Amino acid sequence: MPHIIDEAEATLHERGFKVTPQRTLLLQVLAAQASYLDAEEIYALAHAQDASISLATVYRTLNLYTELGLVDRRYVEPEHRREVFRLADGPEQHYLTCLRCGTRVLIATDLLNDMARELVRRKGVSVTSACACFTGYCPDCTAALQREGKL
Repeated sequence: MPHIIDEAEATLHERGFKVTPQRTLLLQVLAAQASYLDAEEIYALAHAQDASISLATVYRTLNLYTELGLVDRRYVEPEHRREVFRLADGPEQHYLTCLRCGTRVLIATDLLNDMARELVRRKGVSVTSACACFTGYCPDCTAALQREGKL
């Protein structure tokens, strides 16, 4: 984890940005997570460690980190209203967002990776990123809806 933070801070310096305690804290919070989090979840984790950090600071810093390529941003709703973030140093991840309870269910990426490779093979394109938003029902809500006769 420390090397990821050191590299990110070096990138900030190289690009002319200050390394503030809040920016370092957000790097630490993100580095400690294996999955994507939305800004409010990141804020809650950071605020628990430093009560002076604001949600506005979290949003500004996430936007900066995204622009610098330090953070990956994904959308978890087809309308792109909800964004999730994580450090840009990990395997590709996509989620299904439950329409009933809001839970995010991790989707195995092998199918999406196969689709991207097939697109490259068939069309001769280069895929640099993809946006896949899945909505539906998590296993618990699917079971509940089936019991209620709504699925």
